[in-house]
Amino acid sequence: MIIRKEDRIWLFLFIMPALSLFIVFFIIPILFLFITSFTNWDGIEADFVGLNNYVKLFNNKTFIRSIVNNIYWILSSALIQVPLALIIALLLSHRSRGWKVFRTILFIPQVVSSAAIALLWMALYNSEYGLINFILDSIGLEGYKNHNWLGTISTVQPALLAFWLCYVGYYMIIMLAKTTSISEDYYDAAKIDGALQFHMDWFITAPLIRSTFFTCLILGVIFNLRQFEFVYLMTNGGPANKTGVLVLYIWKELQIQRLGLGNAAGVIMIAFGTILLLLMRRILRSQNYN
Repeated sequence: MIIRKEDRIWLFLFIMPALSLFIVFFIIPILFLFITSFTNWDGIEADFVGLNNYVKLFNNKTFIRSIVNNIYWILSSALIQVPLALIIALLLSHRSRGWKVFRTILFIPQVVSSAAIALLWMALYNSEYGLINFILDSIGLEGYKNHNWLGTISTVQPALLAFWLCYVGYYMIIMLAKTTSISEDYYDAAKIDGALQFHMDWFITAPLIRSTFFTCLILGVIFNLRQFEFVYLMTNGGPANKTGVLVLYIWKELQIQRLGLGNAAGVIMIAFGTILLLLMRRILRSQNYN
């Protein structure tokens, strides 16, 4: 198709507003972030320090721990959260009695403020009046009567993971929506052949929504790479930096005016996320998950 010169001008004019916003709010900030990552910028002065900021970061145990924690959340999403959402979506796709109620309950955390949910779980985990300790004490586990779940190194990560799993509804609703596009003819043919519901879920539904499943995996990488709110609200990275993540580390550096160091951490986070997404895209293409 040949586009006339006059039409090209109009096309350019139509995309200019969106292109301008993209350049101003995305390209320029990233370039500024990259340039200032090589300085000791404190908000006022900026002297060039070369790779010094990057050397400091990779020699900083807190920063390394933050990367490890982000990897922990990404793997937890890929191995627990998204597969669990798939199982729930398959169960709800049967449209059994009350399935809409369960769908709504599981999706509620997505429409409630993360701060409100974090405060609720902090109350549940409270060492003095928390419901979790009360239940454990009631069934004879007296060792947990006054246990500080969020303040103990051995239990803080599992405690955050339990809270974090309540967001499984987001991926569930995406995959459940995909199941509605599957033709009933597949299931009718399978029933004629004597297939059980499990067989239909495993050999029909799951393969036909695999592209959506991998889309959810990619979303999980993005969401968990920029994880901040509930870690900041519930532990602020503690105890002993056990739960710190990259965005929280960057935020703390910016709070003490070490903007150059914080921006260097931001560049590393962007590079880390880009590499992960490119690897996942390569895997999807090699497996023909389109």
